[in-house]
Amino acid sequence: MNNKFGKESCLYIKAKELNGKTYLQDSYFTAPFKIAKPFFEGDYGTMSLMIMSSSAGVMEGDTYRIDIELDKGAKVRLENQSYQKIHRMKVGNAVQYNSFTLYEGAFLDYDPKPTIPFADSSFYSSTVCRLAEGAAFIYSDILAAGRVKRGELFGFREYRSGMRIYYGKELIFLENQFLNPKVQSLEQIGFFEGFTHQATLGFFYDRMKDNLINNLSDILERVEDVQFGISKAKKYGLIVRLLGNSSDILENILSLIKNEIIINIL
Repeated sequence: MNNKFGKESCLYIKAKELNGKTYLQDSYFTAPFKIAKPFFEGDYGTMSLMIMSSSAGVMEGDTYRIDIELDKGAKVRLENQSYQKIHRMKVGNAVQYNSFTLYEGAFLDYDPKPTIPFADSSFYSSTVCRLAEGAAFIYSDILAAGRVKRGELFGFREYRSGMRIYYGKELIFLENQFLNPKVQSLEQIGFFEGFTHQATLGFFYDRMKDNLINNLSDILERVEDVQFGISKAKKYGLIVRLLGNSSDILENILSLIKNEIIINIL
């Protein structure tokens, strides 16, 4: 996509494992990106990284490129500092490209904060993840219908996102989401179905336990005021979909699901 207005911003992270602990081996970033000092949680040697931004949000013409490379056995949790606000745009758009490469036995938990598309915004994102044998990948996202309390329900121009997951050279998952309020009835069945927020969580791992989907379904059956569905990917993966009316509630539910999944990995 053409970038007529803004500049390209890049973030590169490479991590490696040594004696059961993950370290930041190399990194590079340009404005507005920054990386907070790595920290560690739990007893699994997972390194947590927070992506920070000096920008007030995504602006017209912005292009973001995030490139993550995890060496054999490296374990990283990647999150960002705050909600991703996609600001109003006159005629252009903004784009983000994510590329994740996970070598044998690596683990990446990509956990960005919820996205809020403002009225008249247009945004496109593309994520490609390449998995080696024994690597595990979790990604989650929450999309609001807009600044709901300001009356901007489905006021954005366009929101598109794409995801491709490869195991070796084999494509095992492909998804394209296209939301355009002018040509789609986003409040209806097949879209938001009367809710204001949607959440997605994907998990890909070639050693996933057979009972995991049943365990996740049991957890979600006990949650009130949301709708959910769980699907198997073509190979080595599952997708959880949620509809609700609060980012906070959906974040809490995703955390419960993720805790159950991580038991399968670590």
